[in-house]
Amino acid sequence: MNRCGYILGRLENWDNKSAVILDNLTIEHIIPQNPNLCADWIASLGNDWSEIQKKYLQTIGNLTLTAYNSEMSDSPFTDKLAMDGGFRESALRLNKYVVTQTTWGEPQVTHRATLLGEIAKKAWPYPNLTETELALYRKQDDSAPSYTIENYQYLNAFNRILFEKLNTRILNLGTYVKREFKKLYIAYKADTNFVDVVIQSSRLRLAINMKFADVIDPKGICKDITGLGRWGNGDVEVGLDSLDMLDDVMAIIEQAFRLQDVE
Repeated sequence: MNRCGYILGRLENWDNKSAVILDNLTIEHIIPQNPNLCADWIASLGNDWSEIQKKYLQTIGNLTLTAYNSEMSDSPFTDKLAMDGGFRESALRLNKYVVTQTTWGEPQVTHRATLLGEIAKKAWPYPNLTETELALYRKQDDSAPSYTIENYQYLNAFNRILFEKLNTRILNLGTYVKREFKKLYIAYKADTNFVDVVIQSSRLRLAINMKFADVIDPKGICKDITGLGRWGNGDVEVGLDSLDMLDDVMAIIEQAFRLQDVE
């Protein structure tokens, strides 16, 4: 089970004297991963269903554990509740809130995330350290500069929108994705950097950390920058100058993300 599965298992079994054996359970996305949602899901999520699906798909509020992942598949929420082995028959504490709902959308996902967040605070409490003990871990050199999105020379209203949409999609790839604002680019990493973003006046230039020969690029949007010495990591370059390209660009980024050693 991957890191998300470990977190869910920890939340399920925290302070539970009858700990659940997790070996036969897999991660279930309550809002399905399939971008071609059925009419019931579209009605449940509302007019912005596609954006809501992308925003919350991989967040803790939308994830649970089940032994009936294949049976649930992309079924409507009411079917997932009532089917044999569905949520109403689940003994997992993770599903305690889920079974009380009649529909599933943004309000339910965010509320459940809050509930699970309170459990997480107890499952992973902050250590209670003295000032002397804390001094050993505090950064000694505060002279290193820190950067934000506002520090980039070519930032404007247009490319800010591109960045905000792209940023949300990348961070939603997994809870362990980290973002770091560097002097010349924005780095996204799990085990290592898998995509670096350079703000340019009319687009975002992305360095994808893959060998060019390994990338699957049916739309032909990638450029081979092997040995060219551009800012960022990797041999693949992609430009994002329109929100219409976002899905195609994310398909390339996800290939590099899947190469990370984070399981």
